[in-house]
Amino acid sequence: MEDAAHIRLQLHSLYKNCHRLARGEVSSINNTKPLDLNIATFVGIDAHPSTHTALAINRFEEEKGQIRFANTPEGIRAFLTWLRSVAPDAQNTILGVEGGSTSRNALLSRLLADYPHVHEVNPVYTRQQRNAETRGDKSDSIDAKLIAEVLTKKLAQLPRITPTELSPRMLCLKKLVGYYEEQTAQGTRLQNQLSQLQREHTLSGEPQEKSALTCVIRGKKRELLHVRTAQKTLTAQMSKLLAEYGGNLTTIPGISTVLAAKLVAHSSGARRFANRDKYIRYSGIAPLERSSGKYHRFAKGKRGNRQLHGTFYLAALLQIQNNQRAKIYFEKKLSEGKTKQQALVCVMKRTACLVYGMLKSGEAYRSPT
Repeated sequence: MEDAAHIRLQLHSLYKNCHRLARGEVSSINNTKPLDLNIATFVGIDAHPSTHTALAINRFEEEKGQIRFANTPEGIRAFLTWLRSVAPDAQNTILGVEGGSTSRNALLSRLLADYPHVHEVNPVYTRQQRNAETRGDKSDSIDAKLIAEVLTKKLAQLPRITPTELSPRMLCLKKLVGYYEEQTAQGTRLQNQLSQLQREHTLSGEPQEKSALTCVIRGKKRELLHVRTAQKTLTAQMSKLLAEYGGNLTTIPGISTVLAAKLVAHSSGARRFANRDKYIRYSGIAPLERSSGKYHRFAKGKRGNRQLHGTFYLAALLQIQNNQRAKIYFEKKLSEGKTKQQALVCVMKRTACLVYGMLKSGEAYRSPT
């Protein structure tokens, strides 16, 4: 009897959830109150380093108000006051933010304290929305409205912005990764310049020219030594930050500390993605379907986070070199008739699935038997 009552309770709960979905309701981030999309307020925020512009609409894209405010503590307070006036119910307020880079962090920190539904909007979506309009005008207020309209149409496809993304550890890791990438680019330039200078030094027959080239070469070598020293220091700092989250990625064959740090930093944490497919789409690995009638084919997409996409490209190459199972999988795809580029994309997707699962679970890599 108890089992029958329990089953009836589960069926009743499932019945109510189905009706919520039919009415446009979804669960909130903390599952304490359903989000009713029919009465929700959608707020698009076009973020810039000095000022932000926000515009609020309802589900029928009717404007409820807009505001332009400075990216200062006073300006953000004024925005929050305005937001409470146009959207009193925080649980039924959906915010989308585009642009701003790190300059939007102060605003996001204040929003996440009270609003559970804050999403990152890819500029590709707003560009598509603008192209669909009859007019091609562009301004901050128009962009904010386009962002809000994207929220009404593509909410399920947008990744959340979570407190993990704005944690001191994540922000520090992103800064270190960015600086490391700058140093890597500088080191590559210096190496290319040294190769050219040494070639000129060898071919030169003028003593005065050789002396000048020798001086320049010594200076370039000192700069390159400084870059290598900085890279070692940055790697050690990244290793300390990864000890709390993401360090398990280094147990994957071919994934170094630097590569693991890039994967974590460019993902901003995997927990903000509801499932693996959303993470793969965010990384730009998922192909775009281009089918019509009896023709079914897929094309390489150029959407998603391009930095994360490039990191997975490098990770896939290293997997093929250092992981025997990845190499076997790559060769299997080649034998199925795929090109090398297509087979590499398959390895990228496989690596992304592995990284997502490990970041979610925190477990070390286990080689399949």
